Amino acid sequence: MNQLMVIDGVTVRRDPEGRYCLNDLHRAAGGERRHEPTLWRNLQQTGELVQLLSDTGIPVSVIKGGAGQGTFVCKELVYSYAMWISPEFNLKVIRTFDAAVSQQAISQAADKMQAGVILLDFMQRSLNLSNSSVLGACQKLQEAAGLPNLAPQYAIDAPVDAMDGSSRPTQSLSALLKANGIRLTANQVYHQLAKLGIVEQKTRRSRSGVNGIKKFWSLTAKGCMYGKNITSPANPRETQPHFFESRAPELFRLLDTVH
Repeated sequence: MNQLMVIDGVTVRRDPEGRYCLNDLHRAAGGERRHEPTLWRNLQQTGELVQLLSDTGIPVSVIKGGAGQGTFVCKELVYSYAMWISPEFNLKVIRTFDAAVSQQAISQAADKMQAGVILLDFMQRSLNLSNSSVLGACQKLQEAAGLPNLAPQYAIDAPVDAMDGSSRPTQSLSALLKANGIRLTANQVYHQLAKLGIVEQKTRRSRSGVNGIKKFWSLTAKGCMYGKNITSPANPRETQPHFFESRAPELFRLLDTVH
């Protein structure tokens, strides 16, 4: 059994199926004999309500003997019992339930947020994601958790050794090769850059991939001198390298050193 809520200092227990202990509610209401759960259970109206709730499971369970003894009922019957005692006690029970549900929702949101932060940190380190990609993921995480957007509006994407504090324009490798008149395919250049330790090929599971595996390119920590990893438009679990236009001449000179 586990604790769900406390009413006027009395802990209301739950059984393994999630039903609530009427004996605890009785004590929380003052423990008067005229409000004993047995009297409420003998009411015709209670019997009819139990019958209606039978389709959803076992609405009432009576445990006799031991530390866990008591009458345990589903939430709908908790409300019925509380109303039978008094409208004032019924309102107190409803508000306590609402507070518990709200607290649970907050806790779940916090757990999701923490899991998202851990995942984002892992992706940033393992995929060398650009600052703008990380910022975009943070903004989506805030939105999903229902939090106000406290992140900055933009992030600086520049070579790791840049000192001017400004973002540098980038292009895909294919576009950069074409703009510089280099007659090589992006795939050919990627394999040469891999030998230089600038990019590496990563994999992820995919139904459409060969043997269930999809390959994609990602800039290494060294490669961040020449470009940035953005989240692939084709799949958020992939990176797509973009290269700084200002570093293109230096990058392409490195290709001459590959044999």
